[in-house]
Amino acid sequence: MEETATQEDVQLPPVDFVSFISDLITTAHLYLQGFRDPETEKVIVNLGLAKRMIDTLEMLEKKTKGNLTAPESNFLANSLYDLRMGYVRVANSQQDTPEQGESEDAPEQDTPNENNTSTETEQRQQATNGEENTDS
Repeated sequence: MEETATQEDVQLPPVDFVSFISDLITTAHLYLQGFRDPETEKVIVNLGLAKRMIDTLEMLEKKTKGNLTAPESNFLANSLYDLRMGYVRVANSQQDTPEQGESEDAPEQDTPNENNTSTETEQRQQATNGEENTDS
């Protein structure tokens, strides 16, 4: 009973546009980066659901055009860009990587695990550096 009482005492911040969009972005990142199935311990990446979340965010961007503050609009646009780049990176790595059962020497997928602990910020910086290098 004590746990229930403490859970009820927790005050959540009000839902605003940025927090709502953040929830969708977090979900999309989960589908892109993968999550561990508790039964099989395999990392599951679901590009179809990630694409659905990206499409949902794009729809929200179109429907709210002209009704958002500059920071809200920038946050949404930048987040969509990051998600699109992440989607392309994961999709390309899955095409380039043979099925895990085919070869023991198969490279790791771009999914989080004990050995892959780079932060989202580091991944963005790496993507940005890669883009800057291609422009030179």
